[in-house]
Amino acid sequence: MEGTRAIISRKAAVWWPSTPIRQCARPPRIVSATLIRAGQLTVINRGIAEQKGRLEFWVCDDISEWSSFHREIASRDGSRHHAIAVDCVPIMDIVNEFGVADYMKIDIEGNDRVCITGLAPAAAPRYISIEMAHSDGDLDIQRLFDLGYRGFKVICQNNAWHHGTVMNMGFYRRGSNHFVVRGVRRLRSAIARCAFGRRLGESGPWGEKTSGSWHSVDHARSVWRSLRDLDRRLGTQGLGWWWDIHAKK
Repeated sequence: MEGTRAIISRKAAVWWPSTPIRQCARPPRIVSATLIRAGQLTVINRGIAEQKGRLEFWVCDDISEWSSFHREIASRDGSRHHAIAVDCVPIMDIVNEFGVADYMKIDIEGNDRVCITGLAPAAAPRYISIEMAHSDGDLDIQRLFDLGYRGFKVICQNNAWHHGTVMNMGFYRRGSNHFVVRGVRRLRSAIARCAFGRRLGESGPWGEKTSGSWHSVDHARSVWRSLRDLDRRLGTQGLGWWWDIHAKK
């Protein structure tokens, strides 16, 4: 939930259909009674699922960001984890209750597709972002296109929210631990921190504040395909990059 303050400041609707706040191992600093009393933040203590009901949710005790409805995600790298029962609703129940958002940030560790699949085109906000699935992210890109999105950006979340394109994939193919890449990342992170007060782990900019130009759906597929192929080539070493797909209508 890092970065929520920046989203609130632009009066976007903020929904967090992931780890219930009371279950977070490290409660987000910016979730405060002051923001809630001011009407700037509504915390919805529900998960997003295909249908209404209670589901098993796996809380990662070591890294709270890995908490997920999928045990294999919460337990990655041997992380300690435990299960709780969470009340869940379809995403359209939330939309019907609060209205269509200006921007929807979706990052629910394995269930992003459940969220966008459950959206109706008329309920899809002008701006949206989801975490990119390395293996089959093309399915999510197609779903966003079907929802009416025509502008796309693939943003690297752990490289100072840099815009990935077919022209700069050579940089990312070097790997996240290459000495040149490490130097560039440190420089970009320092600029983001000093100039904008941003820190690694935050959601980062959204909408027109994101870096780079908007591209076509075919361009987004090409970038995803390059990253998928790189991930396959690296095998157990892992890609080392964390990407979000941003889209606008």
